[in-house]
Amino acid sequence: MKILYLEDDINLSETVEEFLIDKGFDVVSVYDGEEALSVIYKNKFDLLILDVNVPEINGFELLKSLRDANIQIPAIF
Repeated sequence: MKILYLEDDINLSETVEEFLIDKGFDVVSVYDGEEALSVIYKNKFDLLILDVNVPEINGFELLKSLRDANIQIPAIF
C-alpha cells in the first residue's frame, strides 16, 4: 500500500514515516500542501494521511481540491 503523508512537523513526520515503513507500507512524506498536490498528481496512492495546519494549502483545502478534480483517494486527518 502506497501512502502519502502530509505533515509539516519534521520530527513527527520522520517518526510516523519510520513506523509505517517498519509495518511494510510504502510512504512518501511531504511538508506542505502545494508539494502534496504536485506529488499526488504524479503518483498513484492508496491512502492520504493529512495534517490540517500545514503551509501553503491546508489539509482540508487540499482534499477539497482533490475531490473537486474527482480524485477519490481515501484520506485520514
